[in-house]
Amino acid sequence: MQKKTGVLSSILYIEDDNISREIVTMFLKDYFMVDTATESSEAIRKISKKSYVIILLDISLCKGLNGLELAREIKKKKNYKAIPIIAVTAHAFKEDEDRILKSGFTHYISKPFTKTSLLEKINKALEK
Repeated sequence: MQKKTGVLSSILYIEDDNISREIVTMFLKDYFMVDTATESSEAIRKISKKSYVIILLDISLCKGLNGLELAREIKKKKNYKAIPIIAVTAHAFKEDEDRILKSGFTHYISKPFTKTSLLEKINKALEK
């Protein structure tokens, strides 16, 4: 994925871990405008006010809905039915990936990941 020029598309990353939020924001800052939320109610407020081209969502949120529940709520929103949602999670077993993808996520990436693998996953999600 090449660095974008001009207006950058917006991504929402929902993650309760500060370090993970900082790393992903750093990885993506040259390619996207990255907004973050630390819990489900904040995420729902943000998607109600702004359009995002993709959502990155941790599965194990400590407050409010977990990632699986939040993904279902996001998909109920009219403007978000077709928006890719990538699970960004430490749940790294094949069974976890299958369960997560069956629950409404369009893509999956397990922690830890590299900048390159995250950008490739986002690029793949945006191609559809």
